[in-house]
Parts: sequence; C-alpha cells; structure tokens
Amino acid sequence: MMLHKNENPLTLLLKSYCENYRFIYKANPGNAGDGVIAAATYDFLEGNNFNFSPYDATENYTPERDILLFGGGGNLIEGYYAEGRDFIRDNIHKFAKTIIFPSTINGYEDFFEANKKSLFICCREKISYSKLLKLGYVPNESIILTHDMAFYLNKENYITSIVAKKKVVSCYRTDSESLTKEHRENNYDISLTWNGDFWDNVHLARNSTRSLISFLQEYKTVNTDRLHIAILGSLLGMEVNFHPNSYYKNEAVYDNSLLNYYPKTYFMKNS
Repeated sequence: MMLHKNENPLTLLLKSYCENYRFIYKANPGNAGDGVIAAATYDFLEGNNFNFSPYDATENYTPERDILLFGGGGNLIEGYYAEGRDFIRDNIHKFAKTIIFPSTINGYEDFFEANKKSLFICCREKISYSKLLKLGYVPNESIILTHDMAFYLNKENYITSIVAKKKVVSCYRTDSESLTKEHRENNYDISLTWNGDFWDNVHLARNSTRSLISFLQEYKTVNTDRLHIAILGSLLGMEVNFHPNSYYKNEAVYDNSLLNYYPKTYFMKNS
C-alpha cells in the first residue's frame, strides 16, 4: 500500500493549521511498538516539511499560538491505560486544538464528549470512528479515518542487508492485552524491549525501530498478536499470521489497513 502525501487526510489537516500555529508534538508512552509510531511520525512530519517542537513541561503554551499533536496508538483505552487521557486532560487548555494522531479509542466517553470543541481525532480503524461519531464528532471537522502512523515509516532508512534464512518466529504478547494469557515456548515479546515514556527521544525511537526490523528480517514468517510487529512484518514482505488481542484493535486495524493490501498477512480469527 502506497500512501501518497496528497492523498493523506492527516497531511491536509496539518496544512490547514501550520501557517498560523506552532506544532508541539508529544509522543504517546508505551512499548517499542509505540516507538515505531513515534519514529514514523517523525518521518511523516519531516517528510512533509512540518516544523514542530517536542513538548516541554517547562514551557508556557498558549491557545493563541500553539497546537498539540498527541502521538497516536492504543493508549486511550479505558480499563487498560490512563496516561494518555490524563496528559491530554491536564494540558488541553493550553492549546488552540489538540490533534490526536491515528488511534484506537475505547471508553472515556465523558472526557471525549466534554472536549469535542478542543479535540480533532484521527482514528486508525472504523470501530473507534463509529463510536466517536455517536458522541457527536463530525467528519472532517473534528474527526477523520486514516491509517496507523507506522504505515508512514520511511522504511528504506531502517532496513538492512540481512537475508531471511530462518523460517518462523513467534512474537506474542506477554502483557494485559494478551487474549489467551497462554505461555508459549520460544516466544520473543520483542516489543517489551522498551516500555515507558521514552519516545520524545527521536534517536531512541528510530534506533529501537531499527532493532525491531533487524530482528524480524532474519525470518520468513512471524506469528504475533502485536499490532506493530504485524505491521512491520507486512512492510517487510514477510508472511504474517496475525492473531487477536484482548479487544477489537488488531482485527479492526487489519480490516482497515492490512486486508487487501498485504496478501501475505493473514488474520487468524479462531485463535
């Protein structure tokens, strides 16, 4: 799947604001998959010549001058994670608009309903998009449907000359989003090599992503329930056996962005 700059609604959205406001980017916290999101976001912003500054808690931001770009992902899920919601809640008043980059969103209905005028939400799949439409978000005015930021990774800057000589690797979750909680032998949950609020560090985000890709490049097939391992495997042309996580995220993103685009990526519904 080729996502051209002039076809990307996120590009058009940012162009509508960039002349009159400063962009302040806050990467969402999380594991190395969130590092992939951050690395791809830096690639996207730089590739489209959008000037931005990293969020700085010591700086004074004002709604007259600043727009917050909050990194996308799966951090805005009630019952699993609160850091993203808390950060936006505590900072939303400082900015003319908070643009939430492509995300899966579930729960926190009171928060999202109360802040419709201050938020513009980019959804990376149709289930979250439908939920927010029911809360009163308006297409192209306060919400768009697009793709996970990882699809905008400038892949050529990360891949190496490694040749895939090993057959298959398993990279299943070992955290709260695991559907089965099954212990698997010879499983490598490589996304947990890093996990925290690290991804405002551009070099770390890119080097962590480079490490994930270097690991995957040794194999022809990956079995995983990690969304960003599945996306990286797809981008690398691997055979990907993609399994559900504990809620709808994996299948919904697969349906929106992997199905019909990556014929070697399969969703394993009966996992």
